[in-house]
Amino acid sequence: MLIFNQLRFSFSSLHLLASYILFHCGRHSFASLLLENGVDIYTIKDLMGHTNVRTTQIYTHIVNEKKEKAANTLHIDNLNL
Repeated sequence: MLIFNQLRFSFSSLHLLASYILFHCGRHSFASLLLENGVDIYTIKDLMGHTNVRTTQIYTHIVNEKKEKAANTLHIDNLNL
């Protein structure tokens, strides 16, 4: 019976951890997708329930990386300016 209780506790702990991770990933995806689609950072802040925009700015690095990759697809060295 003791082993069963330990296993049950372990599985319930893992379930709680997985639930938290899924919730956090969902919030992160929600904010990132809004930002990618051009929604104002202050609107996202309000939607996420953040009190400070600095918390919301955590999500901007993803969009900045995508912008940098897009800009790097141009081969400016070959242009005659």
